[in-house]
Amino acid sequence: MPKNIQRKSNSFVLRFLFSVFCLLYSALSALPFTAEASIFSRQDQVLVRVFHSPTCKACHKVIQDIIPSIAKKYGGKVRWEYLDITDGIHLRDFVDLEQKSGRRLGTPTILIGDKVLVGVTEAADSLDQLILEQLSSGQKQAMALGEGGVNLLERFRSFGPLAVIGAGLVDGFNPCAFTVIVFFISFLTLMGYKRREMALIGFFYIVAVFLTYLALGLGFFKALYTMKGFYAVTKSVYLAIGSLSIFLGVLAVKDYIIFKRTGNTDAMALQLPRAIKNKIHSIVGEYYRKDRMGRKKAFFSLALSALIVGFMISILEAVCTGQLYLPTIVFVLKEGTLRAKALFYLIIYNIMFILPLVFILIAALGGATSKQFEVYARKNLGVIKLAMAAVFLALGIVLLKGI
Repeated sequence: MPKNIQRKSNSFVLRFLFSVFCLLYSALSALPFTAEASIFSRQDQVLVRVFHSPTCKACHKVIQDIIPSIAKKYGGKVRWEYLDITDGIHLRDFVDLEQKSGRRLGTPTILIGDKVLVGVTEAADSLDQLILEQLSSGQKQAMALGEGGVNLLERFRSFGPLAVIGAGLVDGFNPCAFTVIVFFISFLTLMGYKRREMALIGFFYIVAVFLTYLALGLGFFKALYTMKGFYAVTKSVYLAIGSLSIFLGVLAVKDYIIFKRTGNTDAMALQLPRAIKNKIHSIVGEYYRKDRMGRKKAFFSLALSALIVGFMISILEAVCTGQLYLPTIVFVLKEGTLRAKALFYLIIYNIMFILPLVFILIAALGGATSKQFEVYARKNLGVIKLAMAAVFLALGIVLLKGI
């Protein structure tokens, strides 16, 4: 076959195959992806709107653990909309919903018709039932939002410093952050660290929490929360720390039983072996005999470890704010107008957010380092072991419940 005819033939075949591909693609595109999608129009579907924040662990729990099974159950009968309140348009709708519902909203919030569910518990208990009621009643009219023209800048101007201070304090009661700092102080006390080292660890841990939340407010690390595996990592960390706390609680109970039976402390599990104790004492003694450069190096290592742990815990346990102050402040920061005031409020919010942590640190340091407490602990070792067991078991249950 001549080459020019062969080229024309090849060209014709390619054009033919391309045309067939286009026809098939058009035909497939016209087909519904599922049978349910072809049966139910948008008007026939129940609309479920989920207001969430990418940094909110509770939101991830609702979206990834609760909703999928319900969505699978009802299929195309339900239409799901996920509205990120870090977007200005969705935040306006969220503020409008709070005004219309008369409830104080937080993330996550779910809207079905005119019914509002706030938080993981309400979603788990009532979401399925509300969808069923909507389908049974035939009333699928969704609440209109955003028609009132909510002005977020005017709302921000109405904020006072006291309101922002109160919001920061309320959101600052963070069980995970409390758990870690109590765990730090308990562990460092067991390891024989001095008050200065424990204060250093606590101080830099709190600084890391403050700076990380400030960075989150300024929009850093947002891409991190959109990664598919991020929520799985968070659950794994909670599982590990929670399991460790339960394990330590069980060991403390075992120590209490051993001490009550024998009065001997040598067989206790929650203490260091004698060889390691002696090694630590020699290292600590060597540390205090080091020159100034050696001390600076040790200081840097302690500070760096506290900063890293504080950063990681803050990223994994980003705040699920129960109020709209923080999202509004962050929105105004993006807009440019009143940016200086918004940054000032963000700093105030974060200072108040870490204040409970400061109180926890002071209380822990006071108990761990006071001479009176040391004397009491020696005389009442059984009581101390039971208290340790209660604390570790409680913290473990709280963490595992949050998974």
